[in-house]
Amino acid sequence: MTSAAQPQPVTLYTYAMSPYAAKVHCFLLYKRVSFECFYINPLRVRQDLPVGRQIPVVTIGGESRADSTPIGLWLDERFPAVPRLLPESGDEREPLLQIDAWITRCLIPGSFRFFPGEGLNRWLNGWRLSDVMSKTARGGLPRVLRAAWPLFIQRVPFVRRLLEMADDGLPLPESKRKLYGQFVSHLGGGPFLAGRASPSLPDLAAYPQFALFYLTGFRGSEDILEYPEIMSWLGRMGPYVSGTPPLVPAVVRKRELPEVRDAVAEGA
Repeated sequence: MTSAAQPQPVTLYTYAMSPYAAKVHCFLLYKRVSFECFYINPLRVRQDLPVGRQIPVVTIGGESRADSTPIGLWLDERFPAVPRLLPESGDEREPLLQIDAWITRCLIPGSFRFFPGEGLNRWLNGWRLSDVMSKTARGGLPRVLRAAWPLFIQRVPFVRRLLEMADDGLPLPESKRKLYGQFVSHLGGGPFLAGRASPSLPDLAAYPQFALFYLTGFRGSEDILEYPEIMSWLGRMGPYVSGTPPLVPAVVRKRELPEVRDAVAEGA
């Protein structure tokens, strides 16, 4: 139910494992906007999406917008009261938008390479993805498609483009170390990205790229436990992305993020 300050219903059209839609899910949770998730069935995209052919899409009343970062900017326009996703000052906004561009250009494509991964993990994670999709998408997935999902998903043009973006010529473990190290550099020694004292749009964009796969039990996602700076940041982010509907539905949630001592906050 919406409040007097939010008279129009808000709907997020999403897939449970979409890194881009998960960004927007975190935007809405952070801004404490009341919303509902419509988990699109990949076999009914054209029928069920109000605009376009790709998620995420957000509808506020009778108006719909697509594309994750533009949706975030729109949410700040529609719900300008704090907390804002981005500061109003241009000098403060630009570094944050640059980090968000890095997340879009590097971190998210990397997640499409790291998960499913290689060898046996490619198959097991592919089947895990099909299980998550089947349990959340309206109407579920046919059994044959679920079985063939590890092959099917690799042939989707959108996924193929992201895999090409993620190919840096390095072996997968080395590529992951490089990318995670770059993320730590973007923290700038601060509690949140760009050294800020509170979260902003890029923090909310990055959070699901680490948490989503871990919480749903994907193989290889436990590598984040080897990065104390990332784990501490995830812990600091937790209260800002809690709420309903949860980022990961209970029906597909496999584990919780471990509590980690916050070295930054404690001045270590």
